[in-house]
Amino acid sequence: GCVFSYDPVGNFEKLHWSASGSAGHLLQPFLDNVVGHKHQTGVEHKLLPLETVLKIVKDAFNGATERDIYTGDFVEIFVITKDGVTVEKHALKKD
Repeated sequence: GCVFSYDPVGNFEKLHWSASGSAGHLLQPFLDNVVGHKHQTGVEHKLLPLETVLKIVKDAFNGATERDIYTGDFVEIFVITKDGVTVEKHALKKD
């Protein structure tokens, strides 16, 4: 799997994981550890199952919303496969 990251002027890049936005600085180290296994030894690098990835994304945003006041009330997760596009709306902490 992959993600496509884009910048404010519309350039995009294909990556294995990425985080941006107001909570990007909180999300990126989490993803580096959980998805990329950065600075870990004895860990096999392999593609993660979709259900695992969805759980990681939800956990990451649940944590970000606790620390970043600009992270909204929900996250929309778009999954693009050969069969089409699905969108899941995941509610975050409500203040």
